Amino acid sequence: MTQLIRQSVWFQAICLCIFFLSCDEGLAPSPTPAHPFGAFSGTIQFVNWDSAGTVVDLRLVAFRTFPPNDILQEVIQGRAFVFPPLGAGQLVPVGTDSLNYTVMLSAGDYQYITVAQQFGPDVMTDWRPVGQYDLDSNLAVPSLITVVSGDTVIDVNIFVDFDNPPPPPF
Repeated sequence: MTQLIRQSVWFQAICLCIFFLSCDEGLAPSPTPAHPFGAFSGTIQFVNWDSAGTVVDLRLVAFRTFPPNDILQEVIQGRAFVFPPLGAGQLVPVGTDSLNYTVMLSAGDYQYITVAQQFGPDVMTDWRPVGQYDLDSNLAVPSLITVVSGDTVIDVNIFVDFDNPPPPPF
């Protein structure tokens, strides 16, 4: 009987140790994930396709900074988000009137949302902005959006007029 009590005490002691070692923060919330995600959505309207020239590709790009310092490096280092990702097909076929879209990306501020057109064969250099998210008529300064984790910013609408593109960001 004494041996059974000793085994029971040891068992209880081991269980208590495991319990206390696994409860380092008590009822504290679990840590925030390293890259919380949110989204933004809207409509892109396209006009004057006949003035577009050569359209090799179109992409929606969200930059964290404006003006972007080095567009290629910002994309490579994850400070800019390209939709759809390169190699995943075009944003829209040539001649499309409008596109409703939703983009999931890391939460944070995005100072420059643009539709970029690849107009030549060099995927590294042959790009220009053809539309941008802007809440006013001052196309020199685009409008900022703040993406919150688990939420969607709506009405991020972009007007692409190939006759009147916004100025380049640099």
